[in-house]
Amino acid sequence: MELSGPVLTIIMFVLSLVVSGLLGFLTFLFRRTAANERDLMQHKLDAAEKYAQKEEINGLASRLERKIEDLFRQLYESKK
Repeated sequence: MELSGPVLTIIMFVLSLVVSGLLGFLTFLFRRTAANERDLMQHKLDAAEKYAQKEEINGLASRLERKIEDLFRQLYESKK
């Protein structure tokens, strides 16, 4: 089975459209992935700056506990 010139031209045109579409889609996909990675890094940075870290919370709890103990100690000593 031999294909004629116009049929081969149409087949080549369709294949070039498919390849062009795939390349365009892959380009879009890679750009979107890169943008998402940048957004994720920015979000992590914002979260680290905005929200307290575990060590900070533990330190705050320890200071609060010491202040409460000092307050009760002062209250107990003033009642003597």
